[in-house]
Amino acid sequence: MLSIRPNRRRFIGIGIAAALAPIFLNSCTNNQTTSTSGNRTIRFSHGSGLCNLPLFYASEKQLFEQYGFSGTTALTPFNADIAAQLATGQVEMAVIPFTNAIAAYTQGASFQVVAGSGIEGLIVVAKPEFKSFQDLKGRRIGTFQADTLDIIVYDYLQRKGMSYSDVEMVYFGDSTEVLNAYLAGQVDAISSIEPYATKARTSTNGNVLGDGTDIYGAGYPDCVVAARNELIQNEPEVVKNVIRTFFEAQYLIENNFEEAAQATIDKYYKTDMASLLQAAQAQPPGVDIRNKRDFMYSRAESMMALNYINQKPDENFVNFSLLDQVIQENPELWQRVRVKTEAA
Repeated sequence: MLSIRPNRRRFIGIGIAAALAPIFLNSCTNNQTTSTSGNRTIRFSHGSGLCNLPLFYASEKQLFEQYGFSGTTALTPFNADIAAQLATGQVEMAVIPFTNAIAAYTQGASFQVVAGSGIEGLIVVAKPEFKSFQDLKGRRIGTFQADTLDIIVYDYLQRKGMSYSDVEMVYFGDSTEVLNAYLAGQVDAISSIEPYATKARTSTNGNVLGDGTDIYGAGYPDCVVAARNELIQNEPEVVKNVIRTFFEAQYLIENNFEEAAQATIDKYYKTDMASLLQAAQAQPPGVDIRNKRDFMYSRAESMMALNYINQKPDENFVNFSLLDQVIQENPELWQRVRVKTEAA
């Protein structure tokens, strides 16, 4: 567990500022790696939820290899490390909650959001005795700081005429830690991702107080694909091929989630198969999120209110130009997936 009610600006500042310290900075051009077969390797930082499944599945099934490179997942102990690894050049790309990306970007991180990875699936689960957000007054809510899971709690409380002063926010390092704290009774509710939210609900007969669709609308993004500027500028075709691979992974996952679950459980998802399969519909893959650009920018307002950032990200934070090119050049990849921007 990280802390309860820390100074928000200080928490983010320490994490990102340390990540951006010159002693750790590496140019992606100089940090390129080569696999044992001699192919180019792209390293990704990532989280632990189902919104990362396109990356995990593509890595396990070696879907990147058809484009002449491999995709490997970096060890990312805590959610806060995803942005740090990307910002320092330890990885060239990341699958990252878009609010974490905003927090890093506004402090000078040199990357852009280039596509989506997973949509929806931000779920607030409470013990059976708590049936509404109002019931949580004075109670503990566990989640990750500055994450989309943190922001959704704030947004729900605002809708209910409440604020963070009405509850006690408890911040953890990873999804398993959040789940275990909830099951052990250390917190009364959690804001979690799949498949951990389903496990929390079914294990305690808990209540889902919200899944985001009622306040954000259907298809809202969670994790996005981000790439460092050097990679976008110097090797745009590599980034496009990553996007193509994510489209292919999305299609395969949509059509056989059970197979994707079998390929990734235990190694990436520390839960049981029943919970993983039950969680499938709550957090589907979604690469084409071009119609959600404004939504992501709008959540920066909540982040400013929470003192996580002192300015909104500029227009360069999101760059869907390569995503547009992939859809134009390979329309069949886009046409066959279920989750996409309809007006393309």
